Amino acid sequence: MPRDLEQEREKDDKSPPITLTESPNRMASGSPISPTTNEPLLPTPSRNFTIIPPDQQVHIGAPTNLHPYTRPLTISDLESCVALENAAFTNPDERASREKFAYRLSKCGELCLGIFCTVDSKTDFKAETLATGKPIETSRKNGAISVLLGHVVAVKTNDPLATDGSMDYPKDWDSAHPQPSTLGHQEGGRTIVIHSVAILPGFQERGLGQTLTKAYAQQMSGAGIADKLALIAHDHKTQWYEKLGFVNKGKSKAQFGGGGWFDMVK
Repeated sequence: MPRDLEQEREKDDKSPPITLTESPNRMASGSPISPTTNEPLLPTPSRNFTIIPPDQQVHIGAPTNLHPYTRPLTISDLESCVALENAAFTNPDERASREKFAYRLSKCGELCLGIFCTVDSKTDFKAETLATGKPIETSRKNGAISVLLGHVVAVKTNDPLATDGSMDYPKDWDSAHPQPSTLGHQEGGRTIVIHSVAILPGFQERGLGQTLTKAYAQQMSGAGIADKLALIAHDHKTQWYEKLGFVNKGKSKAQFGGGGWFDMVK
C-alpha cells in the first residue's frame, strides 16, 4: 500500500517542487560523469526534466545535488525495491513481500516507476539501497551506480477501486501453465491500483514523493492505458494525496494490513 509522505507536506508548501535531471549521466556529486574515450553517453530519457532547486539539495558532508531521474522498473530492480520497501515501512504488515514485487515487476513493470540518482561507488553516500544499486551501463572507470530512492508500484484491475484481490497475486503465476485468476494484475483492466508509494527515510521531506507521484500520474495519463488511478490510505494520510488530485471516496473494504483504509481515486 502507499507509504505516507505526510512529513513532506510543510516542505512542499514552502518550496518550489522538485523536478528531474536529464539523465543518469548526472551524478549526485553535482558534476556530470565523464565518459571514457569513444564511449557514448546513455540515451537521454523524455525531456521533461530540470535540476533540483538549491534549497532542496541533499547534504552528504558537503552540499550535493541529487540530480534525480525516473525510469520504469524491471525485475532487475527487485532487490532494490525490497530494500526500499523494508526501510520505508515501519509496519511489516503494510510492506509488499519479495514475492509480490517479483510478480508485479515481471507481469507489469511498465506500471512501476522508480526515482534514482547516480553516485560514485566509492562515495560515502548513505542509502539503504546503495548495496543493491546497479552500475550504469557504460563501463565508467569510477564505478558509478544507479541508486533507487523511491518507487511507485502498481497493477491494473477490472474493479473501480483497490481491493484485496488486486493487492494479492496468483501463487502459480510463474509456473509453466498458470491457471486463470482474478487475483493481481488484470491486463485488460482500466483502473491502475497503486500498491506502494515509498521514499527512503533519509530522503523524505525533500519533495521527492510529490515529484515521483506527479511524474507517475502524468506518464500513465499520457500513455492512455487506464481511465483512473486508485489506492488506499489511512485517514490521517489522505490529505497528502488530495493535494495531488486524488479524491477521498470513503472507507475502503480492503483489509490488507489490518484494514482501516480509505479509498482514493484520481
